[in-house]
Amino acid sequence: MQKQLQQITADMQLEEQYHTLEKALLDLYFHKNCTTKSLAHTTDLPIPIVSAMKKEFAKRGWGKHSLTKKGQLAISQYFQLSGADTNLYLQLTTNDTFRTEWITQNKSELSAIYAARPTADVAIDQAKCTVETALKRALLALDYTMLLNKCILCLGDDDFISIALAFLLKKIAPHSTTKITVLDVDRRILCTINKIAKDYELPIKTDYYNVQEPLPETYGHQFDCVYTDTPYTLFGAQLFLSRAINALKPEAMRHVFFSYAKRSYQRQWELQQSLFTMGFVIDSIKYDINTYEGAQILGATSQLFVLQTTEQMTSYIPNQRKFTRPIYTGEIERKSVVYQCIHCQHSLTVGAGHQYNTITQLQSSGCPICENKKFSQMKRTVQKKQFNHALGHHILLELFDCDVALLNDVQRIKTIMCQAAHKAKATIAAKHFHHFSPYGVSGVVIIQESHLTIHTWPEYGYAAIDVFTCNSKLALQDAVKYITEQFNAGNVTQHYVHRGK
Repeated sequence: MQKQLQQITADMQLEEQYHTLEKALLDLYFHKNCTTKSLAHTTDLPIPIVSAMKKEFAKRGWGKHSLTKKGQLAISQYFQLSGADTNLYLQLTTNDTFRTEWITQNKSELSAIYAARPTADVAIDQAKCTVETALKRALLALDYTMLLNKCILCLGDDDFISIALAFLLKKIAPHSTTKITVLDVDRRILCTINKIAKDYELPIKTDYYNVQEPLPETYGHQFDCVYTDTPYTLFGAQLFLSRAINALKPEAMRHVFFSYAKRSYQRQWELQQSLFTMGFVIDSIKYDINTYEGAQILGATSQLFVLQTTEQMTSYIPNQRKFTRPIYTGEIERKSVVYQCIHCQHSLTVGAGHQYNTITQLQSSGCPICENKKFSQMKRTVQKKQFNHALGHHILLELFDCDVALLNDVQRIKTIMCQAAHKAKATIAAKHFHHFSPYGVSGVVIIQESHLTIHTWPEYGYAAIDVFTCNSKLALQDAVKYITEQFNAGNVTQHYVHRGK
């Protein structure tokens, strides 16, 4: 059936890929009868497109407004819906009140299982989410048609999202062929999930994997969606999401459910720049899902991004070699806290490089003087490693609607670019410019601090210019302003990039 859906997608030239057709077919199966308007709402497609889609369904004998017996059988087999709980599916996908009550009722069933989770290893940014959070995250797979007949990857799973997903799957479609894979660096997590999966007959496979190593070929391009709660550093997020891209099937509109601590606007901008560079579309940001046990440093909450893949996906970090830069908070921010025993006032320092790495370890051992297990915090210090120094400063300048004659004048362009270097207070070391036939100019001004380059397209009134320096004290914006004025550009965009940061 998947090939038929792919063929319909091709015939309709549907940008949304065949996953949108799956969503429509599931609605027809569970709701029994769907109007064109209701399907348009479900699929986020225009009504004329939905009408054309339903005609394609009818051509194959599946039905139009409601499914034929042939259609019901085909969809049931495709999604393995034998024994599915139709009422539960409908209630969870259409009734918010029921959904909230269902989570509350089922928390107790999972609480005993979740209580078996190993203690959080703060050295690798573990912070265990609540059972309610795990269920809410699992329901996202249902919302985005990523639960039934899918391959799901949990990239790092100290939150036991794999357990919540398998639990939800058994409730809705106990005979589903969905496969859930867990890759984690913590063998305690893998061992515990393995035991639970065996005891409860859950479709979960686990494997040891250090995300700083390249993703094994076995897991390359195999998955429909990825769940990941990454380290709360930019490098950590970039690395985990790069591995997620390597793991996802190459078609567009796959999903990543990505949890990340709330940051300042500047840090948020840097993160979203990374998401854009990798090719992700942010479908939504959920602020009401993620809560954690303990995790005071996060405010016990974090945001959850629902990301969709596009046809322009690029791993931020290549998959060819080991990644060696620090990715965990403790590697970048060296924290230490002085605690005082409430009973005997003995003081101890907790943190990396000390006898106790965490307050939990100290409480477990007790005060070395009186064995009391209660402590008060006296002083907290944070030493940040300096990774913020940029080696280079790079402005990518795009000029539109320029003086067309100027764009083809190699001598004037050479003069402008050399003068721009002077405006930036740079020292020119060499220069070379070339005029192409019949039109277009390329050129470079080598400065002691780096370079300025240009390429022009007179036929489009466009010029692409790079201003790059390893000296942060140069007046780069003065050079940019001068270049923009000289080319009489009607429209200008510029992107500022830190290089080697």
